[in-house]
Amino acid sequence: MTGTGVPVWLSLVTLFMELLVLALPVGLVLVIVGLVQYFGSVPAPLGPEETAKQRYAAGAISRSEFEEMLRTLRGDRS
Repeated sequence: MTGTGVPVWLSLVTLFMELLVLALPVGLVLVIVGLVQYFGSVPAPLGPEETAKQRYAAGAISRSEFEEMLRTLRGDRS
């Protein structure tokens, strides 16, 4: 008596192909989302006060220069 069913190897190949058809779009979406998050996370440019704070913290300007910059930026006349 010969078997009339589908061979096991053909069932496994079919299952593999179905999983591949489902996994490819999901993987593609995950890769695109990851790339957008990686390259889209550009830090916003610093404002003038933040730049002055960073320069003061790095020792590029003195305390008096820093305070003068802040007064100028804030519009203080004192």
